Amino acid sequence: MDDKMLEKRMELLNQSYMKIPDQTNPSDIIQAIKKEGKSQKKRPLIHWPYVASFIGVLLIGAVLILQLTMDEPGRQNGNQADFAGKADQRLQREIEDAKAQYELRKTQAMERLGFTEVIFNSTVIARDANRHLTYIESIPKRDFSNERKMEWVQRASEELDQILATPDVMMKNLKAPLSKEEAEVWMDDFIKKEQDVLPRYEDVLNDYKEYWKPHVENGKFNMKEFNHVKNDYPPKLWLLREGIFNNAVKLSYNSETDRLETTLDVEYFRMITNREALPEGYELYLITRFDPVIQAGELTGTWQEAADRLMDYEKMLKELPDNSRFRVEVKHEYNLLYQYFTDGNVYQPIFNESDELKSHVEETYRYILKEYPDYTTSFHLKEVYEELRSVNFVKPDRWVQTTPVILSSEAEEIYKD
Repeated sequence: MDDKMLEKRMELLNQSYMKIPDQTNPSDIIQAIKKEGKSQKKRPLIHWPYVASFIGVLLIGAVLILQLTMDEPGRQNGNQADFAGKADQRLQREIEDAKAQYELRKTQAMERLGFTEVIFNSTVIARDANRHLTYIESIPKRDFSNERKMEWVQRASEELDQILATPDVMMKNLKAPLSKEEAEVWMDDFIKKEQDVLPRYEDVLNDYKEYWKPHVENGKFNMKEFNHVKNDYPPKLWLLREGIFNNAVKLSYNSETDRLETTLDVEYFRMITNREALPEGYELYLITRFDPVIQAGELTGTWQEAADRLMDYEKMLKELPDNSRFRVEVKHEYNLLYQYFTDGNVYQPIFNESDELKSHVEETYRYILKEYPDYTTSFHLKEVYEELRSVNFVKPDRWVQTTPVILSSEAEEIYKD
């Protein structure tokens, strides 16, 4: 920095000092402060525009919350109504499906049986199916949840299929071995359906006597020829003949009534079913059920055939469970037939007019003792035979015989233990 510049700056500094007053009056300072304070505006404690905005936001939020709260039950009810409506639609569709399935199964059953709708509607099968369908249609009126109703409709629809299953369908589906519990249900259903349709076949067939009568030769009906001969049969008879063949129906001619009679065709049954499907005793029961050896108080066949049937009854009583619904019937048939061998009856006495045992009955006793030595029935009949032989087969003065008790295999195991 040069001397001139320094001198100039020093001069300016000196001038500044010269402008400072010599003393400061305190009162002037106070007055200056007050004057400055009055000149400034007071700052407000509350900013009212902000307060108003805040209150507005609160009011809007409260209104929105109130609306949401008030609308929630409505939305819930709306959602529930929508859900209930959809559930009702699903239930109705399920019912419509069940009705369509009923119509299909009914048509199939009529075709397989060879029945017209009039004949089919007279069967127990048709009446049971109609009652089941009425039950399905009534389910929506019940005061239960739709979920429960859906279960009922589905279960009833499955039962409808079982009701409308014809004997031929049941036989063809009899493949896998059944337990005794399953066999009880299957047998009961099959027998009831056979008993239901057999009389219908008889009634309709005997309305067409002029068509089947030529196939009766020497008092016997030639069913094979009737099934295979191409003839000008009415359509209704053609249809019926197909049903007879498919459902294992055997026809025989009764010369006394001049009518065709129906029963189960055992050979056809065994041909199309699995022989191992039914437990021991059940198939035998089914066969004997439709082939009785006693009718109108008399044996239908020979005494030897009756002896075989008596042993069949013992076998069934051993094989059928104690709680089987068929034991009562089998026991009754066994007791009745056993009495034929020991006492005879009014129509077929075992003793002649001289109170001597008839020769063919004596021969049957020997046949039983030879062919069935291990049977309980044979053991008791042997005692009867020995007693008669001891008196030269003449009826004793006091001749009272009791029927043996045949225990089931289950009961025998319990007694052994």
